[in-house]
Amino acid sequence: MGRAGFTLIEVLLATIILSFGLMSLMTGLGSCATMMTLSKEYQDAQYVFSLGELKYPIVESTDVEEDLPVDPDSELVEGYVFERTVDEKDLDTNEVDDWLYVVRTRVTWGSAPGMSTRGAARACCLAVRMAASMAW
Repeated sequence: MGRAGFTLIEVLLATIILSFGLMSLMTGLGSCATMMTLSKEYQDAQYVFSLGELKYPIVESTDVEEDLPVDPDSELVEGYVFERTVDEKDLDTNEVDDWLYVVRTRVTWGSAPGMSTRGAARACCLAVRMAASMAW
């Protein structure tokens, strides 16, 4: 007489194989959701960078260290903080001063209790015209 169904071992083996496949799928979906969240946060940070640069543009100035820095501003987008610092470029002992400053723009977010703060930053060197020191 022929068999008309599956044995218990075949059913258990098929269930185990199916469960491994579903676990892999669920792990992948969890990773995908995390990456989408991080991507949105970085996209929002880029938006805050843009808003901050519009509100506090980098303009030509004779007193760069006074005019360009921006204290932390959390009013642009809720949950994000925009700030800019300006430092003189570090010179080596034999290097000639080239009137360059390092401008660091930083956006931070995630300061809720129990959450680590994340951030993104941009840095650039800015050539500054010194009115009395140099003739262009």
